[in-house]
Amino acid sequence: MNRWLQAVSLVGITALGCAQAQADEESLRNSFAERIASSAFVSDFERDGPELRFSGPDGEGNTTDWVVRIETSFVEPNEFDDASPFVGRILSEWEQDGDVAEFLGNMTAIPQEFLDRGLAQECWANWIEVNRAWDW
Repeated sequence: MNRWLQAVSLVGITALGCAQAQADEESLRNSFAERIASSAFVSDFERDGPELRFSGPDGEGNTTDWVVRIETSFVEPNEFDDASPFVGRILSEWEQDGDVAEFLGNMTAIPQEFLDRGLAQECWANWIEVNRAWDW
């Protein structure tokens, strides 16, 4: 009986490990966090739910502490592109050393390094079906 339980457990774990990524808010938020964490200029990355903490550039050649809070996320169908059937949007608040980085329409106080990676207070991603992943 014990070997049977081990086999069933192994099959269950294998099935979970093979689950394909889906275009949903959870995968969008995870991708956003991973996009920040994988940036070469980011260190000491920590995630606690919607709150992301890390050290990164301050826009003036120095390093500073950042806190990013994901406020809302949306995933909507994209009827115009079969290769990218979903579009996602993240709205977040960015704090630099405790001060909120200002955001006025298309103007932001976030350093260019983040903007070049598609990261900002309001950013968009496309779900690339063939890769089953978000592209920023």
